[in-house]
Amino acid sequence: MSGQSIYMDTSSIVKRYVSETGSELADIVYAKAEAGTRKIITSIWSIGEVLGALDIYRSRKLISEDAFHETVNAFLAESEKMLRLGGMQIIPLTSETLVGAYGIMLKHHVYEADAVQLATSKASKSAIFLSADKPLLAVAKAEEIDAFDIEVDAERIMENLT
Repeated sequence: MSGQSIYMDTSSIVKRYVSETGSELADIVYAKAEAGTRKIITSIWSIGEVLGALDIYRSRKLISEDAFHETVNAFLAESEKMLRLGGMQIIPLTSETLVGAYGIMLKHHVYEADAVQLATSKASKSAIFLSADKPLLAVAKAEEIDAFDIEVDAERIMENLT
């Protein structure tokens, strides 16, 4: 496995499975990881959040019941495949990560889930952090994480992928 690791938070992973702004870039990141030139890093916390986000799409009738089940199955199957290929690493939630998250929470007054994403990214030493969550990106930058908005920073992200 060569290349840099890319931390993808929940909002950037969802774009792989629901067509919206930033989806094409999420597809490129996944393709690079599948090819072995990059590795996607995320937290185990993100898995539940992705499932919850997809459930919200279903409950708001943005996707049908059938599309929901197909999307969940696609997400889980692709995650399993990427783990097997070494193109993805899912970081467990450890006490060390939680302690780091608590510090970020108290320093920046953010929700614990966001702090977990940032603490996991820092602990994994990912080269870049991708998100569509503007407030989270601001905190990431304050934490000196090389963070990019997957919805608007396509050119800068692509520079990091080539």
